[in-house]
Amino acid sequence: MLAVETSYRRSGIGTALALRAIQRMQKLGCQSIQLETEVTNEGAQKLYEDRLGFIREEMLVKYYLNWNNAYRLRLWLK
Repeated sequence: MLAVETSYRRSGIGTALALRAIQRMQKLGCQSIQLETEVTNEGAQKLYEDRLGFIREEMLVKYYLNWNNAYRLRLWLK
């Protein structure tokens, strides 16, 4: 799970944390990274899809305990 305190958001911390994790997974030989994000979490979607290049693979209906839907995202590594 990746989370940034509300008062520190939009300062690049989330991007930096995600990039560091992606780089580590590449070094470990991972071929792809898969994650889920709530469909209402537009900030996370912008980070993962627009900034980091994740691709939306599917929608997971009633995925979370609060019955909200999620998107499954994947980033293919080189």
